[in-house]
Formats: sequence, C-alpha cells, structure tokens
Amino acid sequence: MSAYKVSLRELRFFLWELHKTDQLFLGQPPFNDKDRAYYDGLLERAREFAYELGKAYQASDRQECRLLENGEVEIPKEFHGLWHRYKEEWIKVLGNDSESQQPVMPPLIRQAIQEMFMGANPAFMTYGGFTFPAIKLFKLHGTAAQKALYLRKLQRYDWDACFCATELQAGSDLTAVSTSATPLENGEYAVSGEKVYISAGMHTLTENTVYFVLGRLNNTTSTSYSLSCLLVPRYWPNQETGELEENHVECISLPRKMGLKGCANTQLAFGRSGTTRAVLLGDRKNAGLLQLVPLMNQARMSTAIIGLGLASSAYLHSVEFANKRHQGRAIERTSDATAPRVPIIEHGDVQRMLLEMKARVEGCRGLLGKLTGASTQAFALEAQSPLDEVQIEKYRKLVQLFTPVCKAFVSDQAWKICELAIQVHGGIGYTDAYPVEQNARDVKILSIWEGTNYIQAQDLVRDKLGFGRNSRLIRYLREELDAFLSGEMDVDAELQDKFPLLENAMNAVEQSLAHIGEHVRAGRMHETSQFYTRFLEMIGLTVSGWVLLESACLAQRKLRQALSAPEAAFYRGKVKTAQYFFCNILPTAIQHAQAIEQLLSATCSISIDELAQADLHESDNNLAAA
Repeated sequence: MSAYKVSLRELRFFLWELHKTDQLFLGQPPFNDKDRAYYDGLLERAREFAYELGKAYQASDRQECRLLENGEVEIPKEFHGLWHRYKEEWIKVLGNDSESQQPVMPPLIRQAIQEMFMGANPAFMTYGGFTFPAIKLFKLHGTAAQKALYLRKLQRYDWDACFCATELQAGSDLTAVSTSATPLENGEYAVSGEKVYISAGMHTLTENTVYFVLGRLNNTTSTSYSLSCLLVPRYWPNQETGELEENHVECISLPRKMGLKGCANTQLAFGRSGTTRAVLLGDRKNAGLLQLVPLMNQARMSTAIIGLGLASSAYLHSVEFANKRHQGRAIERTSDATAPRVPIIEHGDVQRMLLEMKARVEGCRGLLGKLTGASTQAFALEAQSPLDEVQIEKYRKLVQLFTPVCKAFVSDQAWKICELAIQVHGGIGYTDAYPVEQNARDVKILSIWEGTNYIQAQDLVRDKLGFGRNSRLIRYLREELDAFLSGEMDVDAELQDKFPLLENAMNAVEQSLAHIGEHVRAGRMHETSQFYTRFLEMIGLTVSGWVLLESACLAQRKLRQALSAPEAAFYRGKVKTAQYFFCNILPTAIQHAQAIEQLLSATCSISIDELAQADLHESDNNLAAA
C-alpha cells in the first residue's frame, strides 16, 4: 500500500484552469510539440510511479542508511529497483539532452510532476537530485573538454552529481570554508578537506558521482568571492584507458537524523588516503559562487516542491482519516447518551484544521506556480521573434524574487501543515501507523537546507530588493497583482469584498519595505534584521491570497453552470478556502506590517547573560576550571 496521496483534480485545476497552461503555452514555441492530452496522460503515469515510490516511503525510513566497514554506503534496498525505473521511464521525459537551455516541458507542468515524485518519497528523490542543475552548469560554464567528458554521462544518469559546500565550521558562513586545492600538472588540482551533510553523497546507484566542491586555491583570501568550484569525480576517468580510477573520496560518517533517513547525508573527506584530483569548472578561478547560482536557485525551488508534496499528501491523509474516524457526538448533543458517534470531520475544530491545511497547501502550490509560471512565460517570450527584452527581463526578475520566498515560505508552511495532520489523526498520528509523523520529520529539514530561511529572507531584502533602494522587483510584482485586481471579475459580493483586503496586504508589503529601508539608511541594520523573515512571510501570504482569490473567482463562475455533484463540491471548496484564508490567515501580514512600522519598539536585543541558562553540573565546573 502506498503512503502517498494525491489529487489529480487539484493538479489539473492548477495547470489548465488557474494557469491556462494549455491555452497560453502549449500552442506556441517552444512548447508546441505536445498537447494537453499528452500531458494529461503523463500526469496519470506520474501518479502511478509516485504510488510506487510511496510504497517504499515508510520502509526506507525504517531501513535508514549504513556506513559499511569497507567504506561503502548501504542505502534502502528498494531504491535500486526504483532508480532503474526512474532512469528508464522518466529521465528522458524530464531531462534535456540537447545543448539548448530551453526545457523539454513548461516549468509549470514539471512542477506538478515533481510535486508528486518528491512528495511520494523525498529521500529517494535526493539521489540524482543535483544532476539536472549540474547539467545546466556544464552547459553554461563547462569547457568543451569538460562537456565532452561529463555531460552525456550525466544526461543519461549513468553518473550523478552532488553539491559540496557545508563544513563543520562553515554552515551558512561561506567565508569560513577551508577546503583547499593545490595545483598539479595539466591544469589539475589536489583537493584536501572535509564536507558535511552532503545529501545522497555516496551510493552505488550510478557508476560515478561528480562532486561540485566549493574550495579555495592556496593563494586566495578567505572571502566568499575567492571561492572556486572544483569538479571532483568520485572515480577519476582515465581518458586514455577509459577506466575509472580511485580518486580517494571517502565517506567517514553518516549522522543519525530526525528524518529523511533513506537519504545518505554523508561526511566526505578529500585527499586523506591519497591524492584527490580535481579541475576547475570552466577553468575559472575564484568564480565559484557566481557559477553556482543557478544550481543553488534550482535547489531552493526543489526544496519548496518537496515541502509542498509532503504537505499535500499529509493533508489528503487527514481528510480521509477524518471522514472514517468516528469519535464523539455532535457538540449540540454531547450530553445525549443516545446520540450516535460521528465522523470527526463533523466537529467544528477538525473542519478548521482541515481548512487551514487546505488553504496553506493550495496557497503554497499557487505561490510556486507564480515562480514556474514566470519561468514558463520567459521561455515562451525567448522563443518569439522579435524578442521583447523588457518583458523577458520582467519575468526573469520575478523568478529571482519568488525563489527565496518560495523556499522559505513553503518550507515553513509545510511544517505547520504536517503538524496539523498529526493533530487531526490524534494519538495514532504520533505513531508510524500512518505516514503523517514521518511527513513531519522529513519536512523539518527543509527550513534549514539550501540556506536557512533567515538566509533566504536576508537574500530577499538585501540582495534582491536592496533594502528598498531597488524596488523594481516589487514593482513587477505590483504590476502583475494590479492586473488581477483591475480585471473584470463577475463575482458575488462575498468575493468582491476580498479585493480591497488583498490590495491592503500588498500596500503593507510596500510600506514595510520602505520602513526597513529608512532604518537601514539610518544605520540600524542589526535592528532591521529581526524583521526580514516576517517581511518574507508577508509576501508569501499576499501571493497566497492572490492565487486563492483568483481560484475562488474561477470557481464561482463555474458554479453558475450545470455541474455534477462532485464538481460542484470541488468548486464550492475553492470559494470557502479563500473565505477562510482572508478571514483567518491573511491578517497575519497586517500584523507583521504593524510590527515593522513600530520597529524600534518591537526590536528586542538581548545578551547571553539575560537569557535563562542551565545550571552547571560539578563536572562542567571542573571542565571550565581546567
């Protein structure tokens, strides 16, 4: 039995009704080679493979990964068969074998398929997870020789790729990276150092793994701008013999983790047992961070999709459980011993929790859709002649804006959704009888992965928005939202009343950014830093409100037609979800804005001696004295 649940009706609404992907994109280059019928069939195939992935979800968690005495890493046994199927059935469908930067399918549709696969078994999907962005990096930055050596192997997933940045002393602080590279002959380098928390860092699913290692050449200073990207294959390809030779990359430990236990998070050592050879990506020194931006952005989007997939499955499990679990009597008959027990879905607070989950799941899917929709639009514009450079720039910038927001907001929301799923299930949800407890454990890492959510907020406020000095990205967002707000919306008053609330939320975003900018210019950088995560959440909430209201308007117009009972219920759910969100969740954005408006009084700096500290044991005192 699969631990994964999905609603293709929801995904089809997202693709064909909300985003009109078939009408806007499938009939024009570069996506005019396949029609909606093909992609509908593909979604059904993806669902079936996702169910297969879901069958291994809980078992792989129990098996975990083990470091064997011979240095090999043992991963869950089911992953080998699944990998063969994934490689044979899906790589060509999802990948890109050409030299073109154009994707093989609209990013919107790719999002829907990835949501299923990543939500069904995120630990499995980490294997080869960096391969697709690695292919893009070789196309963008690789030399002709590097492309000839690596690209085809990666495209066929005979080899895979991993990103190695984190070190024990250098988490988010890349200036502390100490892995070093010493020049050898023929443009090669000898790498020494260790990297930790490398997802799917060692396994036997592929013949070879190419590690993209951030390190320093011996003559560089310790800044993030002096990092180089070193290509370190696990086995060195001898171009004369065609053989793969030992390159002295060792896994020296696997940490015990809260979740994603089927993913081998490795601590890797380079150059400890012999020379670990490497070359520079593109033969370029000190350009590592610039080269790796596409990889990191892709990883952040993938992180958000994992969160969405897990949260959506947890929500659907909760709906099913609440419908079949009979517990308690209707609240107005609690003292009536003759009253029948009812499904818990009839209890008001359970309905509240399910609506909360539904609103947050669909809001997150829509937020990600704004990112992949902008990317799809940019690709479509780039395939037209003459090029509309202004519009292409706009949609590319919107992708940049949405990337940190999606990573941080969706991962935070997914944790809340999975926690609610456990609550709906009650005591049995705290056991492994249902997968929701594993959903929660697996989803928690996402707010830490690929740059913590504070790092995403800092990237948004400082780098993307220039502390308010560069408001072009916010202006683009405003233009897109205003186009919706000013559109002809033939809807009832109950939804028409939500339009001013959405505009108020966007006004609050702009005003809050202005307040932050004023304080930064006044030298209060530290004080403002406590509010970046709240500001990012304001954007996430506002865009969620936008897509939920847009969905509700579409649904309300559909409800004026003759519909089957299930279809009418589906669309009524869209309307009620928007109503719930605007009354219960969107006001959080205004609360954040009020705190930012009163930033000086809301800020609270505190020192270590002002915080509660644990009593020292006698052994601790002796250690301190020593």
